[in-house]
Amino acid sequence: MKTHGISRGLAAVLCFLLGLAVFCLSPAMGQGADPENRPVADLRVEGLKQVPSQLVLNQIRLLKGTPYQGRVVQEDIIRLTHLGRFASVTARVEPQNDGSVVVVYVVQEQPLLSDVLTVGNKAISDQELLALVMLRSGDPMDRFLIDRGIQEIKRAYEARGYFVTDVTIDQQVLDESGILIFRVREGPKVRIRQIKFEGNDTFTDAELRSKIRSEAYMFVLRKGELSRERLEDDAGRLRTYYQERGYLDAQVGRRIDLSPDQREAVVVFFIEEGKRYTVNMIRTQGNTSVSTPQILQAMTLVPGGVYSADQLRKSETAIAELYGKLGYVDAHVRLDRLFHQENPLVDVMVNVEEGQPVQVGRVAIQGNSVTRDKVVLRQLRGMDPGQRYDTTGMDVTKRRLEESSLFSEAKITILGNPGDPIRDAVVEVKEANTGSLSFGAGISSDSGVIGAIELVQRNFDIADWPESLGEMFSGRAFRGAGQYFSLSLQPGNETNRYAVTFREPYLLDTNFFLDTELFFWTREREKYDEQRTGGSIGIGQRFGDVWSASVTSRLEQVRITDLHRSAPVDVYKEKGTNFITSMGMNITRNTTDSRIFPTRGSVLTTGVTQAGVFGGDYDFTKVSARYVKFWTLDEDFLGNRSVLSMRTEAGYIFGSAPVFERYYAGGQRTIRGFDYRGASPMGVRNDNKKVGDDPVGDKWIFLLSFEYNFPIYRDIIRWVVFTDSGTVTDDVGFDDYRLSVGTGLRLKIPFLGQAPFAFDFAIPILKEKNDETRYFSFDIAVPF
Repeated sequence: MKTHGISRGLAAVLCFLLGLAVFCLSPAMGQGADPENRPVADLRVEGLKQVPSQLVLNQIRLLKGTPYQGRVVQEDIIRLTHLGRFASVTARVEPQNDGSVVVVYVVQEQPLLSDVLTVGNKAISDQELLALVMLRSGDPMDRFLIDRGIQEIKRAYEARGYFVTDVTIDQQVLDESGILIFRVREGPKVRIRQIKFEGNDTFTDAELRSKIRSEAYMFVLRKGELSRERLEDDAGRLRTYYQERGYLDAQVGRRIDLSPDQREAVVVFFIEEGKRYTVNMIRTQGNTSVSTPQILQAMTLVPGGVYSADQLRKSETAIAELYGKLGYVDAHVRLDRLFHQENPLVDVMVNVEEGQPVQVGRVAIQGNSVTRDKVVLRQLRGMDPGQRYDTTGMDVTKRRLEESSLFSEAKITILGNPGDPIRDAVVEVKEANTGSLSFGAGISSDSGVIGAIELVQRNFDIADWPESLGEMFSGRAFRGAGQYFSLSLQPGNETNRYAVTFREPYLLDTNFFLDTELFFWTREREKYDEQRTGGSIGIGQRFGDVWSASVTSRLEQVRITDLHRSAPVDVYKEKGTNFITSMGMNITRNTTDSRIFPTRGSVLTTGVTQAGVFGGDYDFTKVSARYVKFWTLDEDFLGNRSVLSMRTEAGYIFGSAPVFERYYAGGQRTIRGFDYRGASPMGVRNDNKKVGDDPVGDKWIFLLSFEYNFPIYRDIIRWVVFTDSGTVTDDVGFDDYRLSVGTGLRLKIPFLGQAPFAFDFAIPILKEKNDETRYFSFDIAVPF
């Protein structure tokens, strides 16, 4: 009985405690019970002081009156955190007696910045640094943004050579007043004293140094700025240089050794070359129309030769071009590689999906609203209807159209589906502005200051006469046939030239061409004035794309006036008015790949001119030959090429030629480092019969130049180094030989024309006593 009483008493106590727990917990049911899907009676935000409540409410997706969803609340917390205005964001759920809940978002605001300042900075202005920091008065004290601002300031200083700059913030001022102060300790500007290389057994220091952008300091000539980003780029350049030469596993690092005063640094590039990979074997599959020996001959990769990704890419392109020449426009070429595990050897498999050869169907021209179709069609190569396509010829077509000055863009599309034996093509062109009326001025070291008023139409049509005045003045007349017409007025302080020129590149739609000119030309020389009035007419024929020949007739009046008493005797002989007629013939062979910037090929021009054919005061014969050769020595991944060129010229005059028809040397286009005509024989003065300082030219000329042209920034800015040499004498030979060496800049400004400006500095090494030198010269750079 007693035991039963104890049991009943214990049960009563447990019931009492359970009831008490339920009574105590029921008001906070939401803290332990699941509020999911209960209706939201209200939404509140606690902790707001400075941040507008509406800004917060706009981020909350949970709505009053909708079922409570914990997932939505968590997303709301994330959105509020992303505002960057709060140090913490939480949510609290308060259950109500009616079973609904009230959701309370509790926020702790970030303190706001009252101001943002920089101190200690001298090399970079406050405005520049604050623009990098991107924090302003009124923004939250976001530690992440503050740290990022510190790093941005350091990077800006490193870019200007302050490699040991230290940037801190004044935390005490920030905590007490909300003012963010970036304290900058600039330190000394570090410059590179020396660049070293370690671990390079294959390539010399000089070879590697030429591949990087960083340079050691040299007074006046080189700043020697130290830049972390540039060093990283240089390490990548060196690694690429090794890999292109077969060292696929090459690794390049760098180390900076600062001097005790932190003003100078020695940069050390340490290199792990690894083994040089070579091609073990090359196999082909899928090639039925082109033999394996033909494919191997086209490839730059050869068994036993160095393997590199660059050579692999070039080989792939060469094979595709080989098939493209045969009309396989859909051929797909893929080169697979198999690396040996134990030895640095690579097997190359050439996989070819040839497809079928394709014949040219109809060729349509689009985009030429003014230019006649025939002007475009006569530039087509490798696209003759009924014949197989030649993709290399199509590339030539595109280049010829874009270099013609008639079109700014050209695009060729082969229509139809792969497998079709005959497919049409579309040539789309975008017409350039071929007409211009320009007013300007120029300066040349050979011709002085020149004004210019020029009316030019490079897409002229002499047969397209206007049908009304409106058509005349709107520019719709005299256009579309691809002819060239110019009216040029060029007055200057030393030279005046006025000319009318007309050229027909395809006379009567044949391979003959016509070139005519009327001109009036004067030049004030140091001891006399020279005036020329006359004209010329030439007719020639093209024999394919390589050979051409022309015959030119000339009629000219030459007046020599205002002679100084010390002018040369040879000039006095021609005093007054002189008439000269001539007929000349030229034969040209041109295999260059571009008329603007050739990178390969050559131009050979030979000519003979006979004066006195149609009468006149003179009878002599001129023979000449000129040869220009171009080699591509290097090409980067962007296609920018470094080009070596050689120019040589020789000429001789049989008979007695007047002073204004002789050969001269010196100046931008002959021997740089000498004044215009300054590397020529000087004449005997008329007053005292002694050798003076006025050039009179001579019968024999020989010129030889070499120039290396490499890119600084694509093809817009290029640098050249060169050597010019030659002589002008009365007999064939190499007496009185001149030689100069120099360097220069080529600057291409597209809206001023396709040919770049040339600025050259040259120093004569060999010269004669009376030669006139000029170290700096400038002109338009012409390739031929």
